[in-house]
Amino acid sequence: MSYFHLKTKYIPLGDTYKNIPVSPSDKRYFSEYQYKIVLEGNAVHYDIQMMIDLNKVLKSCGYWWRIQPTQKNINVYVDGKDYLDAVLNWFKNSDVVTGLYGPIDNDHIESLQDRNNEYVYRNKYWYGNYPIKISLFRRFKDEVGAKEITDFIKGSFSDFRLFDDYTNDWYVNYLWLTQKDYDKSYPFLKLSYGDYIEKIQKVKLLEK
Repeated sequence: MSYFHLKTKYIPLGDTYKNIPVSPSDKRYFSEYQYKIVLEGNAVHYDIQMMIDLNKVLKSCGYWWRIQPTQKNINVYVDGKDYLDAVLNWFKNSDVVTGLYGPIDNDHIESLQDRNNEYVYRNKYWYGNYPIKISLFRRFKDEVGAKEITDFIKGSFSDFRLFDDYTNDWYVNYLWLTQKDYDKSYPFLKLSYGDYIEKIQKVKLLEK
């Protein structure tokens, strides 16, 4: 259930919350909810009593929540910690809760609020070396050819990986960069071909 409401302030959960491991979220879900609880069951097979209890608990808190059954599980989206605590406390003596997503610390919250970049939490850099991934996109009618952009990349960056570096007619491509190359040469790529940069992703390494 969902009505318009003011978003609550991000509140980090840490790596573990109420003895449940927390996976870093990559966004505010549906632009509205900062926490996602994953429950056993799916859109076809689920515990009827569990769903009755879940709806009862959520309604006791208010109306700012959303339940989304999928083919693999049942996702519950909430924005306030009071909703989160109510659900986790209700099911604390069962194995119903199989996953929990949300902001884990203040650095994570800063990355969620950064509109210019998308932060990805991983155990290691892409290909073990690249903390930055740039998605490139050309439209069918664009005047600038793929070869022109590819040649510019090859002439501007020294330590990089390009998903498609051998055809001259790609429309989607991915460029992985080291931080050093990004700091040195990305401004020139943006200046020359900024219209073809669809997204920038940066790795935040998870502590082991």
